[in-house]
Amino acid sequence: MTPARRREIHAAMVRFADGERAAFRDVFDALWPVLLGVTSRTLAVRADAEDAAQRTLLKVFDRIADMDRARDGVAWAVTIAAYEVMTVRRQQHRRREQSTDVLAVAVAADDRALPVERVLLAELRAAVHAAIGELPKRDQAVLASVLDDVTFSGETARKRRLRASERLRALWRKTHG
Repeated sequence: MTPARRREIHAAMVRFADGERAAFRDVFDALWPVLLGVTSRTLAVRADAEDAAQRTLLKVFDRIADMDRARDGVAWAVTIAAYEVMTVRRQQHRRREQSTDVLAVAVAADDRALPVERVLLAELRAAVHAAIGELPKRDQAVLASVLDDVTFSGETARKRRLRASERLRALWRKTHG
């Protein structure tokens, strides 16, 4: 972004902060690609990046009257986007912790599970095994050892598990979203 473009965006933000409603569209059109670019570079999932950019715009518009007019408005908006990215990452981390706990409880409670839950768990296991079956043989062996709780030591085994898990994750996202 050129310095002249930054000044244009900042001027539109100042006009909007001063109450000029017509500047809303200019600010939105100028900031959306910038904020989406920032969030897309830091969040792997496109939907999360779009959500973070949208929440950033909402906060920018909500707080625009508080913006320091002497400072760069684009930098201010990008800072808000950075906080939104951190919030999304924190939420993802919490979801991962919760989903792991839920899966552990589901596996432990398999005997007490309702018939519908047993069917869903069986379908999930079948989907995981089908996805593993599409991977190369060396990855299948490594992931089978992980699923069977076999522990290997050494850097090579760790790297193989990591790479196989990454390939499985990519395949799973491609197949199941």
